[in-house]
Amino acid sequence: MAKYGVIRTDRVMATKTGAIKSGRYYVGTTATQIENGNLVKLDSLVDGEREVWKVVAPGAVTASDLYVVASPELIYSEESTAGGALDQFVNEAGANITLLKLEVGDAISISDECITPIDDTDDIPAVGSYVTPSDTGTKWTEVASIDKNEVFYGKIIARELYKKDTYLNVIEMVKVH
Repeated sequence: MAKYGVIRTDRVMATKTGAIKSGRYYVGTTATQIENGNLVKLDSLVDGEREVWKVVAPGAVTASDLYVVASPELIYSEESTAGGALDQFVNEAGANITLLKLEVGDAISISDECITPIDDTDDIPAVGSYVTPSDTGTKWTEVASIDKNEVFYGKIIARELYKKDTYLNVIEMVKVH
């Protein structure tokens, strides 16, 4: 079975202030599936909708108006939920997704599947590294240091065992644009 991204919204102001939007993820004009914990950028309202946004990949470390995907997991099989199978959930193509606006000081936890790690000996995100939007997709990118032009990034402050062989990386947001 494929493992998908898992998110835990530890300390996120959006859950109290209402900075939450609904969206559908697109690659070009095609509605596409997306994992929880990934980053997207608001593009425009979906045709015929008043509150559902077309969202796309961020495209650069200087991108603004970014949101993290944090849809409630709907798992239909009793067997898969017995072991805490949040990593078996993916937002299907064309489905509405929940988007959270992150603020400085917010803390989220995301699984390794949501991060493209630094290419080193273990390929595991490290405490103390930073994470930024990807230039080419929706996953976060791990970097050792921040360049002055990055306007949206967080720092990995802890790494916790979620279940068996799945870890969550606790990220505290340092800068958001």
